Amino acid sequence: MMGAVDFLKACSQGSLTAAEYAENCLAEIDRTDSRILAWQYLDREQIAKDAEQADTASAVLALRGVPVGIKDIIDTADAPCEYGSAVYTGHRPAADAGLITTLRQAGAVIMGKTVTTEFAYLEKSRTRNPHQLAFSPGGSSSGSAAAVAAGHIPLAVGTQTGGSVIRPASYCQVHAFKPTNTAIDKTGVLQTSETLDQVGFFASSVDDLSLLSSVLVGTAPPDRLPPLSAAPRLLMWSGLYGDVVDDYVHDGLARIAEALGSVVDIRHAPQDQIARFQAAHKLIYDVEIGRNLGPVAEAHPDKVSAFVRDVVSRGQTITAADYDQALLIRDEARAYMEAVFSDYDGLLTASATGQAPLFENGTGNPACNTLWSLCGSPCLSLPLDGAARITGPDGLGVGLQLTGGLGRDEQVLRTGSWIEAQLG
Repeated sequence: MMGAVDFLKACSQGSLTAAEYAENCLAEIDRTDSRILAWQYLDREQIAKDAEQADTASAVLALRGVPVGIKDIIDTADAPCEYGSAVYTGHRPAADAGLITTLRQAGAVIMGKTVTTEFAYLEKSRTRNPHQLAFSPGGSSSGSAAAVAAGHIPLAVGTQTGGSVIRPASYCQVHAFKPTNTAIDKTGVLQTSETLDQVGFFASSVDDLSLLSSVLVGTAPPDRLPPLSAAPRLLMWSGLYGDVVDDYVHDGLARIAEALGSVVDIRHAPQDQIARFQAAHKLIYDVEIGRNLGPVAEAHPDKVSAFVRDVVSRGQTITAADYDQALLIRDEARAYMEAVFSDYDGLLTASATGQAPLFENGTGNPACNTLWSLCGSPCLSLPLDGAARITGPDGLGVGLQLTGGLGRDEQVLRTGSWIEAQLG
């Protein structure tokens, strides 16, 4: 699949129209999605209409004619939004989510809704990993990651509360960016945790991520994103998360650090501190998802999974004092990481604990992502290739995660491009 930046160049040169590009996307969906099952809803007539409108528009728009897939927990006025739940079958939002309005104003063609796990939580969806169908694409942004990995579309939007953007990107071996948690309007996005919910997106390159970020976050577009003037200063915490992370991932990170050389400082991971922060993330998530989904679970106990019923029950047992304490620990975690990023341009970690799990074993462990969801830090997942690639026992890759300080979204994108260039 041609990337978004390359399409815009071809379109400006008159060698490809938005209508032709959308047709190519639909042809690829028709070719493979009966096996991958990344899509919840497609309206071919609307896609054709929007693409034709993009071709005839006189305005120069940042995403003119670029197809974008939307996770099915984000409201779209012209398509159902079912939240991955039987409770909301056929549900039609009254208006677009704020970010959908922004995408449309930038000229994007909204291709349809991608499959999500139920309420963006732990119950696996039907979507398969495009690289090996026996494996999971991750969750909860299952369809968004898989659709980009399968070459159905160049760009897709997802959300992350625990690890639901960066982890699927790792499993499906695509690029992903989760900006600073406050960077993107969440109006019209399903709220499971008011403290932790954030929006991210998937693409096949850092340039394409930068293009979408320029619209949704306000960072510079790729043609105006200057390269770094000097090598960044990077940190890697050795042994981070201990035996939760597979040995070959630890080994792969060590090889990456060696390849990058003196720009990487290696320090012992502050395991006890991080474990405390992760426990606060879990407590906040349990309380808030229980509070937000409690009415649905109580009204429709036969239509929600055991995962949802359990978290609602668990959240209701947590005291207000413990919840308030966890919020204070979140503030502490943010201050701790901001102190780290005052000395470094980025922290290198794994995007996931290992390769994608088998489909029947669920959507995987978000341990490598929850700290950044707690802090709201911008994160980039890079699916490295060649000698730098971290490869699991079944040949599936593990992404390299680059995290930066709050509000330093553009710096993270620039540093990610630099790392890819260095590692070939």
